[in-house]
Order: sequence, then structure tokens, then C-alpha cells
Amino acid sequence: MGVKSEPSRLTAVVSGMVQGVGFRYWTMEQAHRLQLNGTASNRADGTVRVVVEGSRHDCENLLTTLTSGRTPGTVEDVRSEFSDATGQFHGFTVS
Repeated sequence: MGVKSEPSRLTAVVSGMVQGVGFRYWTMEQAHRLQLNGTASNRADGTVRVVVEGSRHDCENLLTTLTSGRTPGTVEDVRSEFSDATGQFHGFTVS
């Protein structure tokens, strides 16, 4: 039986060597595995911004995965915040 929780939004800004190493596509795979909708995008400052929505539990699992040390490239820091889901996303996009 899965853990259900209120829909949440996780916004995470990931810094380190995370551009040009497949990090966004890897994040998309992790989000699909957790049934999260959202986006991962490169930013001009070299970070990757990840925004996902789904159960709070699954969003927390993605955050744990992002900080696990088992990502493509090298994650130095993840700044994150949780908020209420908006229903903005349908599927997952990479940009």
C-alpha cells in the first residue's frame, strides 16, 4: 500500500557540475519513476532548476535522490522549498 499525502510542489535549485552531463534527463527519469509532473531547466548561472508536483512523500523522495551523490555530474548544493501544488504541469519537460 503506497503512502498518500496532499499534493505538493517542490522547487529545487541544484548547483555544481550539473549542466552538459545528462542531469536534467536523469531527473526526468526519476520524476517519471515517482509519478511526478514538472520541469527541469538549465539556468544562465550554471544551476539547474527543478520544479515538480505530486504527493509530498514522492517530492521528498526526489529531493533525497537529488542529494544522494548518485546523480550525473557533481551536485554541490541543493536549495529547496515546498509549497502547495498548482496543477500547472502535465507530464515532465526538459528545457
